Amino acid sequence: MIRVLKISAPITICLLLIFGIAHAETTTLDGIAAIVNDQVITKHELKRALIQTYGKTKTKVNEQDRRKVLNELVDDKLFDQIVAKASIKITDDELAKAIAGVLHQNKMSIEQLQRELADKGTTYDEYKRDVERQIKRIKFVNQVIGPQVKISNQDLRDYYQKHQEQFRGSHSAHIAQVIFPLANIETQAQFEKIRSDAMTVVSQARKGKSFKKLAEQYSKGPNSTSGGDLGMVNLKDLPTIVADTVRNMKVGDVSKPIFTGQALIIVKLISLPEISAADFDKLRDNIYGAMYDTRIEETLNNYLLKERQKAYIDIR
Repeated sequence: MIRVLKISAPITICLLLIFGIAHAETTTLDGIAAIVNDQVITKHELKRALIQTYGKTKTKVNEQDRRKVLNELVDDKLFDQIVAKASIKITDDELAKAIAGVLHQNKMSIEQLQRELADKGTTYDEYKRDVERQIKRIKFVNQVIGPQVKISNQDLRDYYQKHQEQFRGSHSAHIAQVIFPLANIETQAQFEKIRSDAMTVVSQARKGKSFKKLAEQYSKGPNSTSGGDLGMVNLKDLPTIVADTVRNMKVGDVSKPIFTGQALIIVKLISLPEISAADFDKLRDNIYGAMYDTRIEETLNNYLLKERQKAYIDIR
């Protein structure tokens, strides 16, 4: 499975390109779920979107969830219409570079991509059209929505003060770990035993049992005799997947088992470093990026809301 990836656009805005979102459309109208100006959303499209949102295991979706997903499809269709009217163009070179980025990030060849697309029931040409569609959206946001976003130095300082917790763990954190090495695992049964022990640690730690005692009992990693406490560490020194997990944790949280390839690691976030006004300049780019993304989303949603009020929309 190809993971989610990003194509960077000018400034800082980016949109997700998710493998497999392009599918061959049905050629017949199997029932209309909604009309957006001069285009329709079929019940087939709605059903597929519901499966993507809630999975095949949920056999029945209530009316509220159905309406939510259908309204998202309406906004999606309207956005494509708006972008089409803006006559935004992309070159063959831009498209080629975007797809080359997909291949590089996922460490695969064009032949492997084509095979995976075929397994998903779509074609390479359909995938290219969807990549082109996403790039046009990125360009539209940068050209039309981006200039509407104004962020002053005071805005940044206010945002920083309000969201300090978000930035405290950007670079370092005080953590403890329970580590289950996988180097000598030879059978599936051995792995399942380790995974079971790891889940036991998570469950007991989240119920309030001392993480220090659990580390002393189970961990085979550094500092296990002192409760797995690593003190304040630079997140750059941790495996990327562990660092990313820590950045999304709150103080006191205990992670799920993290698979690094060499071990299963459970992390407890003990504390984050105190930050001062002097840290503002060091974190300025991070603060601007976070605030810009928030403002872009708000501005785009307001823009689409106004466009929706002017459009002909019939939801059934």
